[in-house]
Amino acid sequence: MPLPQPDDLTSLVLRTDFGDEGAWNAVRAALDAADDHPHATYLSDPDISANLSIANMYFAEFADAADASGTFRGFDQG
Repeated sequence: MPLPQPDDLTSLVLRTDFGDEGAWNAVRAALDAADDHPHATYLSDPDISANLSIANMYFAEFADAADASGTFRGFDQG
């Protein structure tokens, strides 16, 4: 899956603290309520966050492994 092109860019919101689900939901709600257009792509997975923070993997590697809906569901074991 390619990264967004200039006509559909959104901000990447990377969740780095997994201790407060309510706070994460509040951040998402605030961004989503801004208007009718998407403003963010949300990334909330402790394994992805850890790999990105230590530069073990790049965002593009996770984006390329996303399914047709743009959801990362893990890497194929095949």
